[in-house]
Amino acid sequence: MVDESKGISGQPSLSIEQLIALNEEIAALCRVGLPLAQGLRAVGLDSRGKLRSTFLSLSQKMEQGMSLTEALETERNQFPPVYLAIVEAGLSAGRLPLALEHIASFVSEYAETRRVIGLALWYPLVVLTLAYTLFIGLVVWVVPRFITMFQSFRMEIPIGLWGLEKAGEWAMVWGAVLPLIVLWFLVTWKLQSRARRFPGRDHWSWRWLPWMRGLIEQSEAASLAQLLAVLIEHGVPYPRAVVLAADASGDPELMSVSREIAAALTQGDLNSVNWRTKRFPPLIRWALLTGHDQPQLSLSLRRIGDLYHKRASFQAEKIRYVLPSLLLIAIGMTATLLYGLSLYYPFVRLLEGLALPPI
Repeated sequence: MVDESKGISGQPSLSIEQLIALNEEIAALCRVGLPLAQGLRAVGLDSRGKLRSTFLSLSQKMEQGMSLTEALETERNQFPPVYLAIVEAGLSAGRLPLALEHIASFVSEYAETRRVIGLALWYPLVVLTLAYTLFIGLVVWVVPRFITMFQSFRMEIPIGLWGLEKAGEWAMVWGAVLPLIVLWFLVTWKLQSRARRFPGRDHWSWRWLPWMRGLIEQSEAASLAQLLAVLIEHGVPYPRAVVLAADASGDPELMSVSREIAAALTQGDLNSVNWRTKRFPPLIRWALLTGHDQPQLSLSLRRIGDLYHKRASFQAEKIRYVLPSLLLIAIGMTATLLYGLSLYYPFVRLLEGLALPPI
């Protein structure tokens, strides 16, 4: 199985931020009318890391006679399929700078959404890790000493303290749970920063968080509408545009429905699609059913995309400001309860036992 975080050469693939930088440089070179091959080489010599090697590789291939589309195709493991389609469509329509500006705006919005979610989750994750580590220290080192003290004074040991002692004995087993979860979180987050996985592969894994399901669904709908509008505007055939835009969402159900829609469009009968059993954004469904004029359809899709984007932004704001507070409250209450059971409660029982007169 090929690791999608690797390019053809085995080096790490482009990140979302690097894709934005590369896209902006190509758009700038196209706007000023400079030869792309020489311009990409000059920019590559001023760049570093993976971005440098990508610029120089594209420049070398174009100097050998390849078009920009062909050069990008040889590096297809570095780029999302929808990006290659938009570049090809922009070149075919003679409007490559405009097409690159459209995709740059969309990718930047996606990167900003990721940043908001990351900032919302980072601080609670750090607090949880610290609290978890301290709790392990309590059950491994402090609780056994409390039990020794109870036994030395011949006092009855609280039942809860026995349970914590058993937890301490098995700390090597359950103690690895949180580090594994944190590692999974970091690996998944890193993979989602790869341009090849843009825009939103593996988003299902975050749907359990409050408001995350709504954010993902609204973001997917906004992505679908905006990408579909860009593809149609730049001459991508209507059925292929629907499939590419849905594939870019990374949602298996949307991808499946898009192929049914593409087949129906080819046959000229969208009514043959059973919409009732499909999870498809209702406003986009309405636009597809009623928009026979493609220029008007792209305008409608852009407005629909803006609407879904505003809804997603509202959900992102709730995640940014409310979710960290909720997570910190939950972590704080749980940590207080566990620390109370493992430290303060045994200490109070010990003092009570020492204060009682001997029988």
